[in-house]
Amino acid sequence: MSAPDIIAMDHSRRRHRVVSLVLLVASIATVALLARGLFVNVQKVPSALVGKMASDFEIPSIEENGGKISLAQFKGRPVIVNFWASWCTSCREEAELLETFWKIWKDKGVQVVGIAVQDTPEAAREFARKAGKTFVLGLDESGKTGLDYGVYGVPETFFIDASGVIRYKEAGPLSRETLLTEAAKIMTTSSTSP
Repeated sequence: MSAPDIIAMDHSRRRHRVVSLVLLVASIATVALLARGLFVNVQKVPSALVGKMASDFEIPSIEENGGKISLAQFKGRPVIVNFWASWCTSCREEAELLETFWKIWKDKGVQVVGIAVQDTPEAAREFARKAGKTFVLGLDESGKTGLDYGVYGVPETFFIDASGVIRYKEAGPLSRETLLTEAAKIMTTSSTSP
């Protein structure tokens, strides 16, 4: 074997080692990122909407001939907006909590609005009837309101202060403690800037 052949073979081996090393490092990095994703609680990922003005919406009431519901009709009041669905087990579990809260706090200036998403009017009405929901209930038939709020699953709840700013978002079912803590915050917040 000639000297140029030996040098060419040596370069080929080095290139093969470098390429192999680069591929190995890239594979390890990819596996590490994927493994990290397994341990991230997506319910605790902060919402980019917190601290920003809440999007207005106009949706039909779940009641037949119930008219329209909009966020604007509650202007100047703190509002808790809860996205739910009749097929959602967690939504069933938190329905009683929200209704109990509403019955106690409705005369203190806070408004609760439930928005059924990915649901039929009939199923939403039946669910609300069985759960004894008496607060304002609407139906997001098009899915636009859910998209505007960045909802990726139900239940999700937004706490909006009297100036219309989203102060907190809870992805997943509410706990009694979270509901009371965040409701107290929006009831005392009078900020007019996002």
